[in-house]
Amino acid sequence: MNAITFLTKAIEYDVSGRKLESLKLYEDGISELLKECKAETNPEKKKHYQTKLLEYMKRAEEVKEQISSWSSRGEICDKIHILDNSTGYCYERIFGKYLNLDVKEILVYEPYLREHYQVQNLTMLCELAVKKCKNLKFIKCMTTRDARSTTEQSKGLKLLTENLTAHKIQMEIEYLETLHDRQVILSNGYIVKIGRGLHYFKPAANKYSLGVFDHHFRECRDTNVDIFYCPENKK
Repeated sequence: MNAITFLTKAIEYDVSGRKLESLKLYEDGISELLKECKAETNPEKKKHYQTKLLEYMKRAEEVKEQISSWSSRGEICDKIHILDNSTGYCYERIFGKYLNLDVKEILVYEPYLREHYQVQNLTMLCELAVKKCKNLKFIKCMTTRDARSTTEQSKGLKLLTENLTAHKIQMEIEYLETLHDRQVILSNGYIVKIGRGLHYFKPAANKYSLGVFDHHFRECRDTNVDIFYCPENKK
C-alpha cells in the first residue's frame, strides 16, 4: 500500500475507535510518506509533504499516548485470589464474561512468551477471544525478546499470527527490552491484571490426566487477579 492508502485507513480506524490498528497504519503511512518526501524534487510538493508529515506524526503521538494511558485508569470491579493447587480457573472463568461483541481490539502485555507452553497459553487466550468476540479485528502483544539462538518464540508467534490472519484478525508483536506489567486490555473498557500473567497454570500431572487440554481441571499457582473498568477506554 502507498502512503495515501495507509493514512486514509488510519484516519478511518482512528475515528471509529480502533486505536491499535490506527496507530500501526499511521506509522506505516508516515514511513511511506517520508520516502516520498525525500524523493520529491519539486519544492512546493516537498513542503506540502513535510507539513502533512508533521500533522500525521502529531496525531500518531496523540494516539500512542491514549493507548499508554489505558492501563493507568479505571476503577476495580472484581478481584479473584487463585490459591495454590486450586482448580477451576481456566481463561473462560477469568476472561469469559468480559469478552463480547464490543471487543474489537485486544492489547496483551506478557513479558514471557519464550517457551512452548507460554506461546500455547497465548494461543489459548486467542482461541477464546476469537470464539466470543465476533467483531474482533486486531490483537497486539507486547513482550520481551528471547535472546537464545534456538527459540520457540519466533516460530510459534509467527505461526499464530499467520493462523489469526486466516480468521481475518491481524496480530502485531512488539518486542521491548524490559516489560514488567502483565495485563490484558480489552477495547470494551475492561482491563484484566494477573499477578503471574497468562502463566499461572501448573504442568499437568501426566499427558493423559484431566487438565491436559481443558485447563478447568489444571492446578494453578497462587496469584491475584484484578479486573478494572474504564468507560473512557471503551471504543
